Amino acid sequence: MLLSVVAAVGLAAPAYADPSQSPSPSPTSDPAVDADFLAQLKQAGLNYSDPAAAISAAKTVCELVDSGEQDTNIVNNLQLRNPGFSGNGAARFTAIAANAYCPHYLTGEGRPPQPGG
Repeated sequence: MLLSVVAAVGLAAPAYADPSQSPSPSPTSDPAVDADFLAQLKQAGLNYSDPAAAISAAKTVCELVDSGEQDTNIVNNLQLRNPGFSGNGAARFTAIAANAYCPHYLTGEGRPPQPGG
């Protein structure tokens, strides 16, 4: 279930994902991409206590898209697991994560079919 995959991202809380539940390997690590992602979070006013955990949670967003999870479910779960997100913070985190780690999904390119229901 989605709730067990995307964990706390966090405004002042560490983020982590359960790799045993991940549908595919995380995107490869690129220090420049990671630094840009963290800078974009800061610029958007999204704070985190553990940079590595925020990066891991962002990569999990892409893994969930790979598995066909619906965007609204990803955003809703982030909001539920991170009460520190205010307003559209979870949606902004998801968009910044996709832009950094799986930008092809922003155009729909290579996106798997989403499950019905």
